[in-house]
Amino acid sequence: MSSWILSFEPLLNIHLTLWGLILLFAIIAVVEWRRRMGRKLLRLLALLLAFIGLAGILLRPHYQTESVLSDIMLLTQGYNVEEVDSLLQSNPGLSIYKAPGAADFKAAAELKSFNELAGIKERIRYVVGNGLPDYVFDDAAPFRFVYFPSSSPEGIQAINVPEKVSTNRRSAVSGIASQVAPGSMIRWSGPEGKIDSLRLSSSTKEFSFGFIPKLAGKFVYELELLDSAGSSIATYKVPVQVAEERKLKMVFVSQFPTFESRYLKNLMAEQGHSLALRYQLSKDKFRYEFANQAEVPFRRLTTTLLDDADLLWIDEASLDALSREETNVLNAAVDQGLGVFIAVNQQSASRNARRWMPLQLTRYDADTLSVAVDLGRKVSLSGVALAIDKSPEVIPVWQDGSGRLLAAYAYQGLGKIGTALWQDTYRLVLKGQELTYAALWTEVIESLARKAAVCCHIQVETKEPYFIDEPVRFSVISSLEEPPLVRYKGETVPLIESWQLHNVWSGTIWPDAAGWDSLFMEATGQSKHFFVHEQSDWQSVAVTQQIANTALHGGTEPGISREYIQAIKKPISAVIFYLLLLVGFGGLWLAPKV
Repeated sequence: MSSWILSFEPLLNIHLTLWGLILLFAIIAVVEWRRRMGRKLLRLLALLLAFIGLAGILLRPHYQTESVLSDIMLLTQGYNVEEVDSLLQSNPGLSIYKAPGAADFKAAAELKSFNELAGIKERIRYVVGNGLPDYVFDDAAPFRFVYFPSSSPEGIQAINVPEKVSTNRRSAVSGIASQVAPGSMIRWSGPEGKIDSLRLSSSTKEFSFGFIPKLAGKFVYELELLDSAGSSIATYKVPVQVAEERKLKMVFVSQFPTFESRYLKNLMAEQGHSLALRYQLSKDKFRYEFANQAEVPFRRLTTTLLDDADLLWIDEASLDALSREETNVLNAAVDQGLGVFIAVNQQSASRNARRWMPLQLTRYDADTLSVAVDLGRKVSLSGVALAIDKSPEVIPVWQDGSGRLLAAYAYQGLGKIGTALWQDTYRLVLKGQELTYAALWTEVIESLARKAAVCCHIQVETKEPYFIDEPVRFSVISSLEEPPLVRYKGETVPLIESWQLHNVWSGTIWPDAAGWDSLFMEATGQSKHFFVHEQSDWQSVAVTQQIANTALHGGTEPGISREYIQAIKKPISAVIFYLLLLVGFGGLWLAPKV
């Protein structure tokens, strides 16, 4: 079906060309009319044909036609030829397209980039193979298809790197290896060399490797998959960003010194935190200890003291002994962000202290606790025969296997108040379990401590791994009045504000080089670092994620098949215009001779 509505793609400006041709035709026509020769009308007709041909050559006219387009089967890398043939037999009218990287198939139209899917998405009914990258599903264009996945790739299919890794603290990288021969081995290496290895006893195996980084910075570790003979099958670069531990200011208030408070004080001091400790020896006599700060004794809890602190560690007896003025100061400090840890030392504590605490404690039959600490290692601890009641306001820090809360907190204003049910955890140190002891307490301290004031925060939304020339999406949460300014390689990144949430912005970048990369936040002067992989790296992980993500978007039934009418502009053949030009000038030449 065609429509003779013309459009033009002129070689020169269309207005100048038209007026120039009209003017030139008029001049030549007048000259021809005044010539003392016969057959004037024939000569003018020949001139008109010549100028129509010339106009067609310069203006390049097109006419519009319509064609009926069929549904599409999209072949992606790793597709099964037998599945494709079977689909073609049951759907003979399908058009076939192949995605970048897919093997050739007869009569398949080739896509140079996944970005070309934008124009054909609504026609796709079947996707076969490893599937589509995550960013293909970002827009809201209709996209309903049935997915026929390829088989899972051999090798490591998942690698989990902890978001937060700190110096001198045990962390772990875990993952899943699948479709590997029994007897294969995974080797874990870091900047210092080989750290650990694991031999796989089955074709699918979960693995985990612990490590304790000593220095802060950006490092690239490696997971290497080897066969039973020790030959390398694949190497996976694992980027790890190690952060310095945040240095806190802590105030300890206790009725008397205990082994528990002394060992905790030693741990916090070794980690570089500032500590001020006060023990009450008698009614008006106190003993002070300080670490990593100037010695400034304090007899009372004051606004100046607490506003400068990140955490107050206080036992129930000291909390109960606070004056009304001190209690008011403490409440105001918590409302402004101070964290408070209340040491529960006995079951028969003061009701005033328990009433002030936003957590509800009830009697419990057992006074022995079991908790999985330090990469899942279970330890038994002595505790008080109490339980922390669960509620929507209570946030767990540590739980036992049955879900009993062992350490938890609740918000009051901007601050947090929490407690733990264990006692005498210093015995872990005496048993040589220093790392377990540190992990137990550090998690509690960091959960309760005052949060650092940050006006803007960047979060990378795209799931690892990130590759060259593939989009990396990120979001920015800002408390600024003006839009946040984010730079990438010196250039400002355009941001779009969420239509649902105020001051939540999003942006996209396209890395063009492998290695460590970063986004720079102008307001804070800080960078968000991430690692860009080569296209050949992490392939088994990327393919596994891609298959799972495509399956999530695919359905069991294709969308409703219907006719797609496409309007196509087709040029009028230039041969016609050259023939008109030839006939016209030929007529002008022959007219005087006839």
